Amino acid sequence: MKNNIVYTLFFVLFAAFETSAQVPQWAQDSLAFYEKKLASHISKDQLDEGKAVVGKIERAGSNSLDPVFFEFFERSLENKSYQSQDALMAELHKSLGMLEYFRGNIQAALSTFNDARLYYIKSDEKKMAAGMSMNIGVMQEKIGQYDSAISNYKLAEPVFKEFQDAKGLSNVYENLGLAYYQEDDFDLALRYFEQTDSLLNTYLDPNEIRWVGFYMNKHLVLFKMNRVEEGLKLLLKGFQIAETNKHDYYISKLGEMMGEVYELRGQTDKQYEALMKSKAFFKDSKNQQAVANLNYKLGVYHYQYGVMDSAMVYVEKSLAYFKENQMESSIGMVLNTMGNIAFMQEDYEKAIRYYQQTAEYLKNEKTQAYAGFLFNMGYSLNKVGQSARALEYMQQALEIRKLLKDLGGIRDAYQGIAEAQEGLRNYPKAYEAFKLFHIYYDSVFNEVKSRQLAELETVYETEKKDQTIAVLESEKEIQNLLSEKQKAQISFSIGGLILFLGLAGVFFRQSKIRKQHNHILALKNEEIAKQNGERELLLKEIHHRVKNNLQIISSLLSMQTRGLQDEKVKGAMKESQSRVKTMALIHEKLYQYENLSKINMQEYMMQLSDFLTQTYRSDKQINVIVEAAEINLDMDMAIPIGLITNELLSNSLKYAFEDRDFGEIHIIFSEEESGNYKLRVEDTGKGLDNDLDIEKSKSLGLKLVRTLTRQINGQLKISSNPGASFEIVFKEDALAA
Repeated sequence: MKNNIVYTLFFVLFAAFETSAQVPQWAQDSLAFYEKKLASHISKDQLDEGKAVVGKIERAGSNSLDPVFFEFFERSLENKSYQSQDALMAELHKSLGMLEYFRGNIQAALSTFNDARLYYIKSDEKKMAAGMSMNIGVMQEKIGQYDSAISNYKLAEPVFKEFQDAKGLSNVYENLGLAYYQEDDFDLALRYFEQTDSLLNTYLDPNEIRWVGFYMNKHLVLFKMNRVEEGLKLLLKGFQIAETNKHDYYISKLGEMMGEVYELRGQTDKQYEALMKSKAFFKDSKNQQAVANLNYKLGVYHYQYGVMDSAMVYVEKSLAYFKENQMESSIGMVLNTMGNIAFMQEDYEKAIRYYQQTAEYLKNEKTQAYAGFLFNMGYSLNKVGQSARALEYMQQALEIRKLLKDLGGIRDAYQGIAEAQEGLRNYPKAYEAFKLFHIYYDSVFNEVKSRQLAELETVYETEKKDQTIAVLESEKEIQNLLSEKQKAQISFSIGGLILFLGLAGVFFRQSKIRKQHNHILALKNEEIAKQNGERELLLKEIHHRVKNNLQIISSLLSMQTRGLQDEKVKGAMKESQSRVKTMALIHEKLYQYENLSKINMQEYMMQLSDFLTQTYRSDKQINVIVEAAEINLDMDMAIPIGLITNELLSNSLKYAFEDRDFGEIHIIFSEEESGNYKLRVEDTGKGLDNDLDIEKSKSLGLKLVRTLTRQINGQLKISSNPGASFEIVFKEDALAA
């Protein structure tokens, strides 16, 4: 099921002071002192001094969010002597709006910024009025009114241009980038971020804290455009700046964002660690929005790893805040996730109800979020036997994803269409959809691979240019040395020339014959290289097609399994599916590598363990640890070793921990001495039956292990102390005939 992630967007608000400015020492009774000071300044018509006092109070309030500061501003706005001062009223409204925003009361902030803008217009403070348009736009984005937000940002743009205010203009462009990001127009969002980058470089030091929010925002767009590594580099740059400035809040948020990258890379330990650090940081925070966002992310994390009850608790906490502040897009996102949780709990009717509620909050029908809703709705309807309706939803999702050029989404939509067609017993169309699913599966992989190759090519070209420059500089030095010795060499050269002409006649004939032979040899080598290249390309294509066919077989087995009621038959089909997938992984690795005959077993076993852990996923805390050396094996040896590992790991995941809720499985693959290898799969489970005899065992899995061990002429040792342990020792060149 597709799940939306809430990202923290670092909108740039317009304030009269720098966020990095040092807050003055604030004693317990300072507020009363400054309140009297403000009244004194206003009574003496010292407006600028009065506004400066308001700024100091705002800064202190922003740091503590103590209710006494809110009471001060509300009290001041009711003060009759202040109400005749438009400029002061504007400043008071602006400051209260900032405090409301910082404590997460978006609706109150929006209303207060609107009032502030009206007062700034009345006092003819054009630039400050433009600033309030910016802040109003930010609040509108927060509640999902993206078109209104864009209109307000564009109201501010010409004013900042008129004042030649690079800082204000950079803030406008960054917020426009975020608004278009929210509307899934990632190309336009990135263009605005590039404009922001250019302007920031005109006035910011490289280590200014302002860069951090910008890097985090730009990373979001790159992440959505599948340019993950570029985004990660920006996060790391931001992390260095935040640490240099000792900015705890940004350090925490960066860690949280990097958790999303760790999730994509499958580094679950680092992802969880990043989320826990953020949770500790925001434990006592009064920033309700940050807490709500974090609760949602924690809910998604628990959802992804199968702890559904915890997932529901966290997302319900976040929903309460989003509803209170009428943040419609966030409400829709949370309801969608609640539907996903219900789906995973196999309560499909409840999931459908959540998805139907989701639709009420999705205003734009041309976004990834709306396509995700359609996909999830279709998937759930198919589960309750409404395959015809499911197909309609899936086809709508497909059309939107094609429009957005979302390759991953198109891939998933075809999978959903295939399953809906299968539910309608339209097997030829189901098969066609599955073929398209696998075509797009490969397209997603190739897009990432092409980008990586382009990056490598850029690095190579840069290095090549550097080398060329170095060679030219060396040649220049040589020319300088030659010019110094030229005169001395002229006389020797004349004599040498005469001698050379004499010898040249002798060697000329031999040289001509040798050139002819070399030319023929070069042509033959060129032809051999061309044939080798064609064979290599053909082999890659064969491996690619074999992998695709195995994937289709695996998918068809999966489809057939869903219609079965007998648990034993379902289990057998699942085992067959994992065996097919094990072989498909081998062929997938072969067409990805330059070396078409060798498999990196470390990489392969990591991927195989990830696949099987997902296949046999349960609520139990089972940790699979792979300790495989960098060993490359031929395909003929890698396939039986892969199948043996599949059987042993599957067996442990299914049976070893029936009587406990946690445990470990170790896969150890090592080279004992040159050409001799050892594979050991062991667990901390309940162990094997005392009377187990593998030679007489009726288990298909153990029979396969025994047969495949003989195929590679290996030695199998089994023990149970206390968990099960299987050890196979073999030689690389020991395949049975």
